[in-house]
Amino acid sequence: MIMSNTVNDLFKLSDAEQDLTDELDAIIRREIENNGGVIPFSRYMELALYQPSWGYYSNRLFKFGAKGDFVTAPLISSLFGHLISRQLLELFSFGVKPQVLEFGAGNGKLAADILACCGESIEHYFIIELSANLVAWQRETLLEKVPQFIDKVIWLDNLPDSFDGVMLANEVLDAQPCNLVHFGADDISGVGVSIIDGKFAYQNYTLDAETKKIATELNLPYKDYISEINLASRGFIRSLADSLNHGAVILIDYGYGEKEYYHSEKYKGTLRGFYRQHVLDSVLEYAGLIDITSSVNWTSIAEVGIDAGLELIGYTNQASFLLNCGLSSIMSELRNQLEEGEYLAISNQVNKLISHNEMGEMFKVCGFSRGLMQDSWVGFSAHDRSYSL
Repeated sequence: MIMSNTVNDLFKLSDAEQDLTDELDAIIRREIENNGGVIPFSRYMELALYQPSWGYYSNRLFKFGAKGDFVTAPLISSLFGHLISRQLLELFSFGVKPQVLEFGAGNGKLAADILACCGESIEHYFIIELSANLVAWQRETLLEKVPQFIDKVIWLDNLPDSFDGVMLANEVLDAQPCNLVHFGADDISGVGVSIIDGKFAYQNYTLDAETKKIATELNLPYKDYISEINLASRGFIRSLADSLNHGAVILIDYGYGEKEYYHSEKYKGTLRGFYRQHVLDSVLEYAGLIDITSSVNWTSIAEVGIDAGLELIGYTNQASFLLNCGLSSIMSELRNQLEEGEYLAISNQVNKLISHNEMGEMFKVCGFSRGLMQDSWVGFSAHDRSYSL
């Protein structure tokens, strides 16, 4: 991924792209004007990503793969879904109802890979997706790759009141709107979005009580420090706990435990944007055209899950999870089955998934359960880092 501090040299917009970002820009400006000149960053992020017509995840622009803005693990290799399927099958053997509920399924590649591996064992594959455009992409992908299982796939608008099965979220938490917080020498304040000299700009404001309480309890010893506190992710985990009657939750995303998340070296926080395979520091330009994310505070996810009545099963990096699920044995089998060139291509894909310098260490996997007698899963059988949270 290429680093860039400016978007000016990247954006040569089509007329459609310019119209899109202009429409969303106007909506955000009205929001700011109607709220006294400043809005929380979480609200800006919500509009930029999820505004129903023009938001990044709602509009029709292509986002996935080498020609899009980012590449996710399922797009790198089908082995990712294959290995997650091994964990699912083990959970089904524990007595979990053979149903999967995936959040934010992207272009449907992970769902297709899972169904290709264990579709015969799955009764229903539910997908919660709010974007009609993404639903259409997912349906197209599934019809192309696993048409024999399309009748098992059910799209939902809302989380069920009660669910038995496995809940799965790959790269969902990082895209949930977060609050930006400034830790000063004498006070803690919010960092919102205002309009200065005709452009979106950051401006401090008085934090809401819940965010202020969380920020204060962190007791950070810094005098000029900016980071994120994500109320949305906390609410998301509580909602999963409220819905899950019997089964498991598997969360996969990039992030850190709390001590590392709020390390002194991360004095600018973890917020960043993605556009055309570039990582951007600036996220207040071209709303609707760039993805906006922040890393996951896995300590807060674990604490909220436990407080909500879930059992924390394990926490490890993506490399360890995939290796625990049998990646080495699969690669040994493929070495004997494939031509050298084919095997080398797959090896290069796998390296991106497990390399320390790629996704292997940056991405973490966290598992929760409710009502299961078994508290040892294959994916966390070695190198569990729950102690670090």
